[in-house]
Amino acid sequence: MQVLKSLTPFTVLAIAALAGLAAVLATLAVALDRPWLGLRFSVEDWSSIVRIEDVAPDGPARLLPPGMAVSAIGDVVPEPGDLIDEPDVAESYKALARFFERQRLLNRVLSADAVTISANEPEVRQFLVTPAPHRPMDSLPAVFWVQIVTGLATLLIGVWVWSLRRDDMAARLLAAAGISIPVSAFPAAIYSTRELALPGDLFHALSALNHFGTLSFGVALLGLFLVYPRRLASNRLILVLALLFGAVWVLDCLQRVFPSPTEGVFVSVVILMAGILVSAAVQYAVSRRDPAGRAAIRWFALSVGLCAGSFVSVIILPNLFGVRPTIEQGYAFVLFGLLFVCVAVGVARYRLFELEGWAFAVLTYLGAFALLLLLDATLIYFMAIDRSEAFALSLLVVALVYLPFRDWMARRLMARHAFDRETLFGRIVDIALAENRVQEERWRQILQDAFQPLQISVDSYSHETEPSIADDGLSLRLPAIAGLSPLKLTYAHRGRRLFSPRDRRFAADICAMLGHAIMSRDARERGASEERMRIARDMHDNMGAQLLSALHSQTPERKDTLIRETISDLRDIVNNAARGGKRLDELLADLRIEALERLAAADITLDWQDASDDGDVMLAPNVAYALRSILREIISNTIRHSGAGRMRVRFGVKDGIVELDVSDNGRGLSAQTERTGNGLANLEARLVALHGTLHLCDGQPGLSVRARFPLTEDHQP
Repeated sequence: MQVLKSLTPFTVLAIAALAGLAAVLATLAVALDRPWLGLRFSVEDWSSIVRIEDVAPDGPARLLPPGMAVSAIGDVVPEPGDLIDEPDVAESYKALARFFERQRLLNRVLSADAVTISANEPEVRQFLVTPAPHRPMDSLPAVFWVQIVTGLATLLIGVWVWSLRRDDMAARLLAAAGISIPVSAFPAAIYSTRELALPGDLFHALSALNHFGTLSFGVALLGLFLVYPRRLASNRLILVLALLFGAVWVLDCLQRVFPSPTEGVFVSVVILMAGILVSAAVQYAVSRRDPAGRAAIRWFALSVGLCAGSFVSVIILPNLFGVRPTIEQGYAFVLFGLLFVCVAVGVARYRLFELEGWAFAVLTYLGAFALLLLLDATLIYFMAIDRSEAFALSLLVVALVYLPFRDWMARRLMARHAFDRETLFGRIVDIALAENRVQEERWRQILQDAFQPLQISVDSYSHETEPSIADDGLSLRLPAIAGLSPLKLTYAHRGRRLFSPRDRRFAADICAMLGHAIMSRDARERGASEERMRIARDMHDNMGAQLLSALHSQTPERKDTLIRETISDLRDIVNNAARGGKRLDELLADLRIEALERLAAADITLDWQDASDDGDVMLAPNVAYALRSILREIISNTIRHSGAGRMRVRFGVKDGIVELDVSDNGRGLSAQTERTGNGLANLEARLVALHGTLHLCDGQPGLSVRARFPLTEDHQP
């Protein structure tokens, strides 16, 4: 055992795969090392006559006609019981012994160099067939490979889960169950797909091995339910169960105590399955405070109920009551394989948060299918309704009665606390508009109302960008949202269930909604702040310049005109209406007239020159307004601070770039207002908004201002 524990999971899996392949090769060797006629026999239901159902075209008996009634094979008269797939259906151990004896006799006949096959109808005929010494592999039917693949898959899955959790008793029992299925399936694959007969002793040994694997699987599965997810029994009790059913197997092999194989094997299997269901019910009761355990036990119970229950229904119960099963037992091993895979998923705790939804969906849809078949059969056999009409009526009942009932059950059993969307949106907006100190509290209250977790804690180590399910569904992790802490919600619905993909999607929706709400609030606040700055800048640049000009105006008429223009600009500022929208040449003409009037009022002469590639170009409102404000601010600074007697303005547009050069003959930069003043700061802000540049230099004498910015957005650098 210590050696196994030291091996890596991959090494353990490789060893198991090699052992499984060796068992498959041994099974193939036994199945193929038999004499072969190339015939498939069947029993006619109403007459119990053995007939040749099919003939292999390249087989030794290819000349025999299909459908021929066989009266003798050598000196042995074939009986219907010779063709049964599973000898467990014998009514007594005496009948079972007779079956094995007849298999021995038939095998002796088939092992001869030549076999005589006799027919009584449509006429007495005899055919001499030389059997092939070995059976070809392509003659093995599909049911053989189904059992081989099922057994090999369960072996590897069981060993793989155990290799990852070697000290876990549940994983050990799962591995034992996985090994038990090939022990049962491989021998059954040999004798259930035989052409006609096997040596009696070999058949008996294979049947005993099949019984051992079946009982071992049942004991391992019962032990698993006794220790997982909660331990209900000690290891000693599980050992006692193994010894008890081991004794049952020995007594079955010795053909003692029990009257027939039915009581020796099938009753034991039914008892084990009943014990599994009872254990599952107890596990469900004691796991009421363990959502992960309860989800796993729901899945287990569904798996056992559907898979093992189906096997018992279609194979075990018909044999108990002497009825021929409707499907071959070899195909029924697929049910055990599915059961094992489902249990392995639960033990490995793989995505337990989804098992609850899967279990309900599988169970209810299978219930719809079963109801459809039951109604259809009832209408046909008991009410003598035509098949097509019966099926249509059954389908209508399922659609109108069962499916609405299923939806009602889903709402009752899988109910989730639902928010009214309008209410939810209102609460999220309240969070976004609240102060920072109460945002976290309100956010937690929404999560508490939505998911009802037992605990909400700060997830300090989270780097998630989207909500995610953690801890096998026990926790839901939420990312940080616009300054709010990342959170971890634990034990949904007051600990009665796991977080599901539906919860994760809902959490993603409300997180996105909250993020958008907070971003919208921040954008609104930034917009309001920028608008306040724009208003302050426009009032300083335009209105201040105009009021200054009005102050220095010598005539009342000019003063009134400037004041009216100031009021108009104030109205434009308040209404956020740009004064652009003119052609470039019209705007330059207006600016030149305004500059002449303002400078003339301050006894400053103007030297203005402008040149443009295209004077008809329409200016964007923000560009026109910014150009007017820039020039006004420069003129205001010159009037207030420079002491100049002359201003020189050069305006040009080249390749879509506005070039504005303004200079004066005043005191220069050293005598100007500090750069930290609002005027120059506003100039820079406007040019930055236009993707432009501002350059100031001392002209000695005077100050030179150079501004560059794109005329339109298409010409931005």
